[in-house]
Amino acid sequence: MARKGAFNDDDLNDIDDLLPPSPPAVAIQVAPPAVSAPVSETAADTGEIADSVAAQAKPTKKAAAKAAVAATEPATRRARPAAARTRAIQSVPEAHVASVVAEALRQLTHAERTQRGEGRSYGEVVLDAIEQHEQELVSHFSATANAKPAGRLFKRVDTTRPRRRRHAEPPVKIPLSGIIASDMEAIDELVITWQTGSRSALVDQALKLYLAEDIARLAGESDDEEALESDSATV
Repeated sequence: MARKGAFNDDDLNDIDDLLPPSPPAVAIQVAPPAVSAPVSETAADTGEIADSVAAQAKPTKKAAAKAAVAATEPATRRARPAAARTRAIQSVPEAHVASVVAEALRQLTHAERTQRGEGRSYGEVVLDAIEQHEQELVSHFSATANAKPAGRLFKRVDTTRPRRRRHAEPPVKIPLSGIIASDMEAIDELVITWQTGSRSALVDQALKLYLAEDIARLAGESDDEEALESDSATV
């Protein structure tokens, strides 16, 4: 009697029903090969492409000239705009003096430049005038500041508005060039210490003392001119 096998070949057809379902197959998408753009015969030559790029990058003659000027210009001037340079020029301190004083000062500095090739600036003359006539200036402004009203024993506090001095001719504005910042601060401190009232008052009085002879000569010349004019009008 033949032995019956453990598995029946006929039953193998139903084994798929006993196994778990297999996962679905994953579809793999392959990107199509990149299609290169058609290249013209002239652009295919790499030497011609490099020449065209160099020609486009080459600056014009006008741009090259501007670059050359900018390279030769000092760095400090390029960094500071024109407005800043204008403010620097306008920052020179000034003072108002009598017209005859301004004319005497102008003639003095002009004569020094003519005779010696170089002369003092207005500011240097002012410094020399203040140093040379220090005591006279202290006495002058001290007497003016401490003067008591006529008919009174006490000076008292003056609450009225200060009156402006009337000039026969309008004062002239002069630049105090040639004075460094520390010396300018010292002059402004003297205005407070000596009670001059203003920087212009101190400068005007100092120059009147320093240029007394020149001012007298100019005043004499103006008096002579007025006398000649009056004589001609009489005739």
